[in-house]
Amino acid sequence: VLVWGRGDDETDQHFIKGIEYTNAGKYDKAIKEFTAVITNSNEYADAYLGLGIVYVHKKMDDEAVQLLKKAIELDPKNETSYFVLAKVYEKLGDNEGAIRTWEKFLTLNTRDERTKVAEKHLTKLRAKR
Repeated sequence: VLVWGRGDDETDQHFIKGIEYTNAGKYDKAIKEFTAVITNSNEYADAYLGLGIVYVHKKMDDEAVQLLKKAIELDPKNETSYFVLAKVYEKLGDNEGAIRTWEKFLTLNTRDERTKVAEKHLTKLRAKR
């Protein structure tokens, strides 16, 4: 869940537009909005998460990893950042990174529908060790 309310009203409006553009598949417009948020408030963790998700959609996985790590650095309890990052690590073939990230996700997760997804991925990755 992407949350806003960490910047001023204008910054939050850019963030909301970024989410809307992402959901509509208008990734270049979403990048502009999330970048505006980060320019206005470089501590806005959810903007890094949003931008990371856009880059995943654009198949720019290395850039996505950096943005997701920044989101985690700014908000280490945001389980969604870990969930997305673990999936990107898997896609990149970084099994150990994925395992560490899935494990961290599960320590934070409040047992929602993503829990079973994470456990399934972990079981598969551990079997490859």
